[in-house]
Parts: sequence; structure tokens; C-alpha cells
Amino acid sequence: MSKKILFLSEKYIKENSFVSDNVNPKDLLPTVKAVQDIYIHPMLGTALYNKLQDLVMNQNTTPIPADYVSLLDYYILDALLWYALADMPIPLQMKLVNKGVVQRADATIAVSSTSDRKELHDYCKSKAEWYAQRAINYLRANTDKYPDYIDPGTGCDVILPDRTQFSTGIFLGASAGRRRRNFGDKYQ
Repeated sequence: MSKKILFLSEKYIKENSFVSDNVNPKDLLPTVKAVQDIYIHPMLGTALYNKLQDLVMNQNTTPIPADYVSLLDYYILDALLWYALADMPIPLQMKLVNKGVVQRADATIAVSSTSDRKELHDYCKSKAEWYAQRAINYLRANTDKYPDYIDPGTGCDVILPDRTQFSTGIFLGASAGRRRRNFGDKYQ
């Protein structure tokens, strides 16, 4: 289980994105936590991710070194913000209550469609991947400043740093991965 140390604050999200000021932080912060664990941890690798969490956690007693402030401020926060924006529409619109799953709606606000949410997700995720790749390129060019990036540790729970953040699907054809049997026209 990861620590509950967030690199991104509610204030930062609202000041640097299209998230409305009236959005409840209780609706934002779980998404930020999940996105940080799912996207940022693999981007940095376990050792660097843990080091940054420790630095943020202890910043009241020990100042964060300038190189790590730069890494957070100029590289990680942008990627984290856009990944969070990509994942927020569903948690903000749908809620689990004691009667089941409900969708927020108001007489003056139209509920977005699935295709609208997908378009917003894709828009934000493409920006997040660009910022994340920029961070990876920076880390790879500055391994002397961040030795934990090239030495993420050992063990079954260690996540090695990603080399790329861009993700695409590859279509290998309708019969890719299927083996033809020697009898009849059946495929398995």
C-alpha cells in the first residue's frame, strides 16, 4: 500500500485547470491519489517515487532540495494534473449512495454522454502523456541528479521506471493470435 502523500493539492488543481471552484475536495483527492499511484509511480520508479513522497511529507522540517523542487514543479505536476483531469469526469458525475449508483443532474445542467466523457478523457490523457514523456526525457538526461531513477531497488514490489508514456493499440488483423486447426474451418 502506498503512502497517502499527494504531490498535487486541491488549490493547484482549481487554479491550473478547468475544474470549478465549487467542486468538493472529497471528490477530487481520491482520483489524484489513484492517478499518482497508477501513472506517476511507474513513470518515476519505486525508489524515486518514495523519495519524493518522503521529501514532500517532511518539507516542514527539512527543505526539499532544489533539484527535486524543479522535478516536481516543472515536470511531475503537469503530467499528474492532466492524468487527474482525464480520470475525474466519472467520479465527479456518478456517486455511490445507500440506494445504489446515482448520476448527478440538475434542471439547468445537462448530463454529458459517454462519448463526451470519452472525448474529454482522450483530450486530457494525450496532454498528460506528453508531459509525462517530457518528464521521462528530463530524468533520463539528468540521472546524475536523480540516482534513485536509475536504481529503483529490488524486490517483488519494486516498479521499474517507464521509458515511455505514450500508449497505442496495435491491430494485428482478425485472425492474429488464432491457430488454425487441422480439421474443418473452425478456429480456436
